[in-house]
This record gives sequence, structure tokens and C-alpha cells, in this order.
Amino acid sequence: MSPLMNRYSARAFYAKMAVASLCLILAIPIAMAVERPLFDSLTQVDRAATSAPVPQRVAAMRSAYAQAAPVRMERSHCLALTDERLEDLFQATALIAFYARDTSSLERLQCLHDALVARGQASAAHHRALHGTLISLQHFERANAVGAALADAVAPLPTIRGSVPQGKPLLGLISLDEAERVALSEDGLRVVAMVHPYCGFSRRALEAITTQAKYAWLRPHLQLVVPIGQQWPGQELIDWNAAHAELPMRPMVVDPAWGGGFEQSETPAFHLVRDGTVIATVTGWRGEGAELGAIRAAWDAEQR
Repeated sequence: MSPLMNRYSARAFYAKMAVASLCLILAIPIAMAVERPLFDSLTQVDRAATSAPVPQRVAAMRSAYAQAAPVRMERSHCLALTDERLEDLFQATALIAFYARDTSSLERLQCLHDALVARGQASAAHHRALHGTLISLQHFERANAVGAALADAVAPLPTIRGSVPQGKPLLGLISLDEAERVALSEDGLRVVAMVHPYCGFSRRALEAITTQAKYAWLRPHLQLVVPIGQQWPGQELIDWNAAHAELPMRPMVVDPAWGGGFEQSETPAFHLVRDGTVIATVTGWRGEGAELGAIRAAWDAEQR
């Protein structure tokens, strides 16, 4: 997946993503115009591991990052950086945050962004990179504040209501302006599909599943979960849910509870789950959806 951040815009990345053999659903942040040493080394590590699973790629880039980045990154440290070092660390940290989607990377990126703002050096591209990272971790209020600094219009993200539920957290989209905290239903035997409205393979899979008789067995037991990258597909979610009230798409909230075998980097992915535990997983949608044959076989075996 790894387009060079200084050569591709987010829009160009989406165009290439549509023809990928498996959809990696994260939207890469727009980057600055000049490569710097750490960022350059990270992109080289990324290119060298393009065929590796995302967790392995993240681990390799984290290792390279840890060797060159400061151990601690707090406000005073960020403000003390030279202009060149600040720019390089921002680009490198944005790349790590793009893949990792963790709070530590976000807070480092925020520190660097604040230093750029304090120097009057923060560009629209810097704002977009932080904005995307905040979206990916569902910090919508903070993302809206950053989005307000962009000259081009950025649609506001919804207000999230409710307390954090037990279990695997999701968002139930009420409208473009409002979402509520909900949790994955985990009782009994279910199929959890990781899909994304920007992914052509996901769309083709869902078209078949919702219209073809051979998937009638699946529909009553299916839940659609949308891993969120750095672009918020609010309108697409609203449109799908309006047309498929019985099978809504619900955005995933990044949380350790989603560990234990749930695919978060490739869509579509189908998990057979009993009482919250993953039993079988298949990824992709090629041809006539033969991948679901393995899920059906595992389903039938569980029913015996």
C-alpha cells in the first residue's frame, strides 16, 4: 500500500486504493514537500516490507523510529527542536500514526503540530495530517477544532453521546451530526464483517450478500463493522444505513477489546465468532465470493 507521502495526495491515494487486490481502508495523510532523514528511512523500511502483514510493517517502522526519534516528546522538547528536525519528526510521526492508530503516536504528533503552530510554520498539510490522525482515533471534538483551521471546507464530525460500553465498542450513527456509543452483539454464533464504503471489494461483497438467495443463511447473523481510517465516511454510512436498516454499518472505536483476531487493516474480512471469540476468518472478495465457503463450513460445523 505504501505510497510516498510527499508524492501523493490523499485524493490520489484513494484512486489507487480502489484497484488494490485487498482494500486497505486507511486514508494516508497529506505530507509536506521535503523529505528528511528519518522520514526517508521510514519510507524505505515501508517499501521493503510491502508484502508483509501490516502489524509486521508497523513493528519494523517503529523500530527504525525509536532509534532516531527522542524517547520523550513533551512541549518543551518539541519547542526546542530546530526547524529542520521539527519538520522531519512531524512527517515521520505522521507516518507511524497512519499505520499504528495509537494514543502515543497521536500525542507526539500533537506536540509537534503545536510547535509548528507556535512558530507560524503550520501549513494546511500539517493540519490535515493531525486532523486525519484524530479521526482515526475517534477524537472528533479535537478534530473539528483542527478542521476549523483549514481554508477549504471540512465537514464537521458528529458529536458522540453516551458512556463507553462494556465489550467491543462501536458507534451507532444517528445522523451526520450525532452518533451514540454502542457495543458489538457477542452472544451466540455470529458473523462479523469488517467492511468499508470506500472499498470496492466490500461494496461488491455486500451487494451479493444482501441480494443473493445463497446468502440468506448469513444475513440474520451478520454484523457490519467499519474500521475508521483518516477520512470519515459519514455520508456513505448514512446512505447505506438508510437503505439497509436491518444491516447497518457501524464504525469501530479503536480499543484493546478489538484484539484477539479481528482484522482491522484489510477489508472485507469475515469472522465467525462465538460469544465474542473468533473461530474462523477469511479476507477478500474475489469472483463469486468463494471465500465465504470456509465461513459456511465452519458455521455448519459449529451447529453440529
